[in-house]
Amino acid sequence: MPGPQRRARRVAPIRRTTRRRSPNSARGFTMVAVVVTMAVMAIMLTVAVQTATFQKRREKEAELIFRGTQIVEALRLFQARNGRLPVRLIELVRARPRVIRKVWKDPITDRTDWVPIFLGQEGDVVGGAAGGAGRPGAPTPTPGTAPGGGTGPGGRRPGTGAIGPVIGVHSRSCEESIKVYNGRTRYCDWKFVYMPKRGPGGLGWGDATGGGSPGKGGEE
Repeated sequence: MPGPQRRARRVAPIRRTTRRRSPNSARGFTMVAVVVTMAVMAIMLTVAVQTATFQKRREKEAELIFRGTQIVEALRLFQARNGRLPVRLIELVRARPRVIRKVWKDPITDRTDWVPIFLGQEGDVVGGAAGGAGRPGAPTPTPGTAPGGGTGPGGRRPGTGAIGPVIGVHSRSCEESIKVYNGRTRYCDWKFVYMPKRGPGGLGWGDATGGGSPGKGGEE
């Protein structure tokens, strides 16, 4: 007898089933993508703002040097035309002919609140950034007097009550600077000074220290 017939096994076809993503899962992926995009944009915006702020600060520092040297040049012209130095900065504008159109604002404080440097105070400037105290040719100040006379606000040395001519200015702001200028890293230490030289007939032409000569930067 023939052997038992083997029953053919029917192999059921394998059905590939795919899971459909739920709407909640799709929204979750979208939310993650949006959060990552916003984080990247926030970082880029922060960098852009910091870069713009840095650049604006550098521009203000360059303008501070320019305006400081312009005031120094005005002091030189005033002394050359009048035979004396001004007691107040406003004299530079009131002089006839004027030696400067107006006293420019300090770009750091955005105010015309320059701190005047009086004759006799230049030792701090010369001894630090401009080549040693006791510079030859620097005139000796006379406390309580000023060439050409005159009193009033801005003509008094702070803390002394003495009156003296103005030979320079510096910023009122003592913020830390980005630029290192003549070895100084605070704006109030960036001093722009006209140093009169003593000639045969008294005070003569001078040069600028601390801020460099007019048209030249004393920057490093």
